[in-house]
Amino acid sequence: MPPPRTKEGRDHRGRHWDPSEEEAPEKWDWNCPETRHIFEDAFFREEDYIRQGSEECQKFWSFFERLQRFQNLKTARKGEKDPVPPKHSVPALADLPRTYDARYRINLSVLGPDTRGSRGLGRQPPERVTEFRRALLHYLDFSQKQAFGRLAKLQHERAALPIAQYGNRILQTLKEHQVVVVAGDTGCGKSTQVPQYLLAAGFSHVACTQPRRIACISLAKRVSFESLSQYGSQVGYQIRFESTRTAATKIVFLTVGLLLRQIQREPSLPQYQVLIVDEVHERHLHNDFLLGVLRRLLPKRPDLKVILMSATINISLFSSYFGTAPVVQVPGRLFPITVVYQPQEAEPVASKSEKLDPGPFLRVLEAIDNKYPPEERGDLLVFLSGMAEISSVLEAAQTYASRTQRWVVLPLHSALSVADQDKMKSMSVGDPRTFPFIEPPPPASLETAILYLQDQGALDSSEALTPIGSLLAQLPVDVVIGKMLILGSMFHLAEPVLTIAAALSVQSPFTRSAQSNPECAAARRPLESDQGDPFTLFNVFNAWVQVKSERSRNSRKWCRHRGIEEHRLYEMANLRRQFKELLEDHGLLARMQAPTPGDSYHRLQQRRERRALYRLKRQHEEGGGRRRKVLRLQEDLDGCSSDEDRGAGDSVDIQDVKFQLRHSLDQLQAATSSAQDLTRDQMALLKLVLGRGLYPQLAVPDPFNSSRKDSDQIFHTQSKQGTVLHPTCIFANSPEVLHTQEQEARGSEGSRDDKDKMSSKHQLLTFVSLLETNKPYLVNCIRIPALQSLLLFSRSLDTNGDCSRLVADGWLELQLADSESAVRLLAASVRLRAHWESTLDQQLARQARRREPGVDQEEEEAPVDPKEVAHLSRDLLQFVASKVPYSLRRLTGLEVQNLYVGPQTITAAPSLPGLFGSSALSPHPTKGGYAVTDFLTYNCLTSDTDLYSDCLRTFWTCPHCGLHMPLTPLERIAHENTCPEAPQDAPPEAEDTAPEPLPKASALQRPYHCEACQKDFLFTPTEVLRHRRQHM
Repeated sequence: MPPPRTKEGRDHRGRHWDPSEEEAPEKWDWNCPETRHIFEDAFFREEDYIRQGSEECQKFWSFFERLQRFQNLKTARKGEKDPVPPKHSVPALADLPRTYDARYRINLSVLGPDTRGSRGLGRQPPERVTEFRRALLHYLDFSQKQAFGRLAKLQHERAALPIAQYGNRILQTLKEHQVVVVAGDTGCGKSTQVPQYLLAAGFSHVACTQPRRIACISLAKRVSFESLSQYGSQVGYQIRFESTRTAATKIVFLTVGLLLRQIQREPSLPQYQVLIVDEVHERHLHNDFLLGVLRRLLPKRPDLKVILMSATINISLFSSYFGTAPVVQVPGRLFPITVVYQPQEAEPVASKSEKLDPGPFLRVLEAIDNKYPPEERGDLLVFLSGMAEISSVLEAAQTYASRTQRWVVLPLHSALSVADQDKMKSMSVGDPRTFPFIEPPPPASLETAILYLQDQGALDSSEALTPIGSLLAQLPVDVVIGKMLILGSMFHLAEPVLTIAAALSVQSPFTRSAQSNPECAAARRPLESDQGDPFTLFNVFNAWVQVKSERSRNSRKWCRHRGIEEHRLYEMANLRRQFKELLEDHGLLARMQAPTPGDSYHRLQQRRERRALYRLKRQHEEGGGRRRKVLRLQEDLDGCSSDEDRGAGDSVDIQDVKFQLRHSLDQLQAATSSAQDLTRDQMALLKLVLGRGLYPQLAVPDPFNSSRKDSDQIFHTQSKQGTVLHPTCIFANSPEVLHTQEQEARGSEGSRDDKDKMSSKHQLLTFVSLLETNKPYLVNCIRIPALQSLLLFSRSLDTNGDCSRLVADGWLELQLADSESAVRLLAASVRLRAHWESTLDQQLARQARRREPGVDQEEEEAPVDPKEVAHLSRDLLQFVASKVPYSLRRLTGLEVQNLYVGPQTITAAPSLPGLFGSSALSPHPTKGGYAVTDFLTYNCLTSDTDLYSDCLRTFWTCPHCGLHMPLTPLERIAHENTCPEAPQDAPPEAEDTAPEPLPKASALQRPYHCEACQKDFLFTPTEVLRHRRQHM
């Protein structure tokens, strides 16, 4: 094609050109990329209806080509004397006029182009510019005709909904009453139509609650679609960490939990005129709590209207709860429902397999195939109780589908059981036992919830919010995640905790192929951590960020090769950023300023990159709703990263585009790199932080696990016996790291179990959730040292007379070989817990002070004194590193019933000053023994040993003051703690860094003077006994 001629009258070779001269049609080529680019630059600018490079732009050129063919066809038919209708007509263009007429235009016009500002358009033949402009106007008219056709179809569908006949009645009833109940079957249209009725009636501040986040998003999009963007940004949604709400929004779909958060901030909800509580028949804590709050609020807000939308279940209950509110009953469904019963076949002989039998489900598929012809299409939705059941039916159904070639089988499940633990709302509602629930929950459930919050440290013994509970009530995350974030920021471990907290808040990123494909398993093995599943997720995320930072590598391919669903990693990145912003907003983390490029070239380059990313995102959003998704019978579902980032012919990874727009990759890489290079001490502290955050979700290994095969490992929690590891758990394939390898002191010879083993390496599992399907599964587990963790975290610690027997939380028993070591560890745990709580309270107090009105928020203040944190870290590391032999077992039900000695007639406390620091001993009213702290009760366990009998006293010489007299081990420790000659501990200010853990002998060896040989030694209690035997 010759280059386009210029308007000045010369072509590119300088020859003269007459614009009036007829140009041969074959000389001009509209398909030339350069020509198209010139016209796009002039007509498809950023401010125009069609933008250059968008999907709408591609659609225009497709229309333009069809228009050219149609017009050429009409021109060719002009010279025919006896025209014959063409075999291939273009019906979509048959009603277009030959020339453009303004009367066909509806609310659209083409302004420009300004040929002076365009690059090269002024050099194009004027008739070509006119031809292009006419085609553009035709396209706009054609698009509007299609849009109005869709609108007419939508209006017809809306009019066919059962609720359409009741719109005016609902509005009239709402005008006369403050509360209206709208009851209708699923599919009657109430969720999408009632908000539109309100908007059309003039209400401008409407909130519609939904029990699930996905419902908020889909309903907001559907309402916008039904109006063909008639309301634009006036319809939006708001869920946790995501919102499309603007100042112009008139209808907002939001979750019930988010509305409760808004009530917490503004109890009267002044921003709303109408509240729609949808799916109110779904009885759960948030919905019932919201109804109780609204019942209290309505007398104070007589202008507030409430619509309760429910299925036809318990309508009278909701009506009577709000003072016999009127009910608008909507009968009928858009689609009829027919119940068909499948004949039940004879039960097969019982087998030992615990897998679900997929046979009945395959018989349903066969019945459908036999009843309907292959060309008739439809869908089948199967509900199952868990992931294991889904996998069983899925495998059988895919085999059947590959044989019949008539089904596309898709799994839909969550790898995690997301338990709603957000039971705490500091909304001044008073005692939950007297709250006006629509149907009060069982008193036992309320007591369990209160006990749970007390176990988490959110409520004190008087059921008032603790300092950490007050902060947790402000954080829109569940209690466990909130505790991790707060504690991690205190120990300067915010970066790794942010990643782990985000990873535990989303579904598992591992696909089914990760479990069954050996190549995926082998590729992922270097990322696995024998510390636990959260650390494996931590490694996966850090490695993925590293791949992202190397722009030459394909992260989607990297994930697929390892059986990882990349969409979950994007979710982790988004949550991690939002968690970090929460910590910054609450003063728990110093806010970091994004570094700006130093020179103008890099700033310009950065702006260009972001503009290009925004353009790609806009193109995807403009064409995403119209792109047809095609399911294939042989499609590999396991390797798919997400529904959104795999499209036919789509070379742009839109998830990666969004990721680059939301995050600074350099900052994220720096944060993950620093978090990945954790020292041994930092790893130990991190496990303490996670353990305290997850407490009391603990599991103890069964004593016979060492003789069981990997798949039969059993663990016991306080409330559930016989739990097993989830198949995705790292310990399911490597259970040996949980077995007690070391046998010390006594009791293991000839024993095939771990029940009586004396070891310093007993471990517990702390877990994120307990998933109950055909088995109770422990999900996302971490292994922690048993003795030290129980001493630091337990809400209840009970001892016998010499402290050699401990019971934690009333269900785990620890027997220590040496009573002196037991007392020292117990005293150290009392001191450490007090220090930890004191440091945490200081941090929370400073955070609360920064948020007070009038305080300068720009003033950066360290959350807590770094020297004090270093001192606490050092002491915690020394405590965790201590090596003391002990046994660990779960108490039986009978033992729990006979655990305590009960109230004593002699209430005088023993004279053991300084045994547990400054804590005073007072008789415990129910357990017996003596209460030392709110968690420690001394000498309340039943025991046959008389602590104060003379046979337990031996002569001992104080290494500090020289006192020489017979004392019990407890009396010796009490004297050492109060001895005026004993050296005092260095103040915290003198300790800037945490030293290495003490060697094993330092925790047990004490000075010993032998009366027989008149020599002084440094012996452990066992070595003392061995030395005495030499003189017998």
